[in-house]
Amino acid sequence: MFVLASQVNTTFVSSSNPGITLSGTDVIIAVGTPAGSYTLVYQICEILNPTNCDTATVTVTVNSAAIVANDDAYSINDCSSLGSVGNVLTNDLLNGSQITSAMINISLVSGQNENIQLDTLGNITISSGITAGTYLLTYQICEKLNPENCDTATITITIKDSTKPIIATLPVPSIVSCSAPLNFAQAVATDTCSSVTLTFIDVTVQGSCIGSYTVTRTWTAIDLTGNTATASQIISVQDNTGPTTTTTFESNINVTCDAIPVKPELVFVDNCSTVSPAVFKETITTSSQTSYTITREWSVSDSCGNISKFIQTVNVSIASSELPIASSACSGDSSTINIFNLLPQGTPTNGSWIDVDNTGALQGNILSPFGLSLGNKVFEYRINNETCPRSLVLTININDDCIVLGCGDIKVHNAFSPNGDGINEVFVIDNIDDVTCYPENTVEIYNRWGVLVFETKNYNNQTNNFEGISRGRTTVNQSSGLPTGTYFYILNYSTIDGNGKVEIKKLDGYLYLSK
Repeated sequence: MFVLASQVNTTFVSSSNPGITLSGTDVIIAVGTPAGSYTLVYQICEILNPTNCDTATVTVTVNSAAIVANDDAYSINDCSSLGSVGNVLTNDLLNGSQITSAMINISLVSGQNENIQLDTLGNITISSGITAGTYLLTYQICEKLNPENCDTATITITIKDSTKPIIATLPVPSIVSCSAPLNFAQAVATDTCSSVTLTFIDVTVQGSCIGSYTVTRTWTAIDLTGNTATASQIISVQDNTGPTTTTTFESNINVTCDAIPVKPELVFVDNCSTVSPAVFKETITTSSQTSYTITREWSVSDSCGNISKFIQTVNVSIASSELPIASSACSGDSSTINIFNLLPQGTPTNGSWIDVDNTGALQGNILSPFGLSLGNKVFEYRINNETCPRSLVLTININDDCIVLGCGDIKVHNAFSPNGDGINEVFVIDNIDDVTCYPENTVEIYNRWGVLVFETKNYNNQTNNFEGISRGRTTVNQSSGLPTGTYFYILNYSTIDGNGKVEIKKLDGYLYLSK
């Protein structure tokens, strides 16, 4: 038997969501209640018998509103017209009504691009730097009340670029010498939509000669869409410089008639064109009876008709005076000397020798100095030439430098006083410095207790000597030097015997050190 509402009092007990309430016998669902399944507990009590009560549970199902995200398409004809292009929420619906940003959460699912931003209000903004093309992005809207109530849609953005890049103005046509570098300017190009790639091609047109030509450099700028722009710079090269020489030569020379230099062999080059064979001309002009001038001229041209001339002037004096020359030889040398080789280079070979001191040691050009007495010997070389008569006087000093002396004896001085007075300051060994006679040596010095206080190899009296300061393996205070007393030395040295063999000799003894 059913209960009639007029028979009972109905009261609200509880619900699993505060938005689910009871008004009389009606279940009330508050606006903004999330979708889901909820329970409400109520109680009925008989009006006639108020204590006659019972409770029951009502299950309430709240469904999500229908959410629809619709696709959007935007087209931009000029990539410079950027910024906000639209709002994707204008055609999206929730429960059949237009969605507002307050109702949903919006996010990009795919197609993210650093130059395309979708904000929380649904606005699409495009920043500079984006290239032309079509971009597809997928976004999702989810009901804030019911976060799992979502839908997705596609955003299609088409960006067109029909504008060519702009190349900055290049220098006007110029003319340079062929020796100068071709300084083409670096082109600079800009584009409103994308990055630009710059390339160039050089086209050379030959002129009337090898050293004259024109170079046209054409730059091409292309953006990522394929729009191109070109610009050119023209440099004309002209050869207006004659050949030069790589040979160093004196342009003005003053010489005597016996020392006229030979004609230099000049090498000619041109920085742009080929060089024609040089035309050489030499003229002699007499200035006086004792002098004349030789003028040497080279005329050379290149394939562009540029001519260069190089001139060398040789001022020649005619002298009949004697020219002294000094040399030396050893009376102990049995070999001969060709004394003509001691004369200046270029000396005529048709002269004659005079043995001024009558040494009897000269035969033709050959001198035998062996056995001659020491001192200067004079030999005159006479050149009889109508245009350049002269004599060369050769003085040869005869010495005994080539006579080998014997080795000095090794002598040990067994006392010294390293007291700073500048006298007898070091342990001296006579002739130990002669490494030819005594190539190697070792020195050891011991104190009276047999302690090694100094040792060295290749002892010498100047730089590697014993100054009364310990240099042995045993630690001895070096700052004050060794004390006064008697020491013992051992000297081992090598020498060469008469057969060329090395001998090791030894000397030892007592050494007195005094301060």
